Amino acid sequence: MTTAQKIKGFTFDNESFNNNQAQVEFTGTVAVRKPIAALVAAQTGTLTTRTDSDTGVATLSTGHGIVNGKVDVYFAAGVRYGMDATVSTNEITIDGGAGDNLPTEDDPVTVVIPTAVEVNFDGDTLEIIGIFYRNTSDTGAKAHLSLTDAGNAIIKEQDLVHETANGGLDAVWNIEAGDTNVFTGNRITAGSVSHDSTSAATLYILAGITS
Repeated sequence: MTTAQKIKGFTFDNESFNNNQAQVEFTGTVAVRKPIAALVAAQTGTLTTRTDSDTGVATLSTGHGIVNGKVDVYFAAGVRYGMDATVSTNEITIDGGAGDNLPTEDDPVTVVIPTAVEVNFDGDTLEIIGIFYRNTSDTGAKAHLSLTDAGNAIIKEQDLVHETANGGLDAVWNIEAGDTNVFTGNRITAGSVSHDSTSAATLYILAGITS
């Protein structure tokens, strides 16, 4: 067994994660570093129609870049992820998904196509895992991660904020020390991440596993 002080040189301002690693034994690591591109201003618009808590129309500006498919929608109170988007010029019909209820009609919303995350591990083998979002140019930004199995079922989803913001270092699970393993079930084979920022950022997933 290997007692780790760090994972592949990644370090974070998180004493809980760094100190716990020194006490956790594992035989393998998962280390993911995924850049998240900056959004364009045209992706932020208005919820011009609110049919119900998970259906509406977002009106954006020319150059938004949204196409038919899955989107995450950000607003002041949170994010609704995995919504179906149907595009008609600058009007984006959004439906379904999960997460927070859509805001009040005419409130600002940001519509985002999630970025694929290449990841593959069996959550049942985790000893410790930390998930971090780093956006030094926009420390008030929000992000969202979904981890899925081969059938695209969500194993774990997580709202994230910049690592130095309030709650930014909360996504750490020391399973060996007694934290509940919320990543169990089918093998995690893919992920998707998004954020609401016009500044580029980075997602980190760092884990110790026992094979």
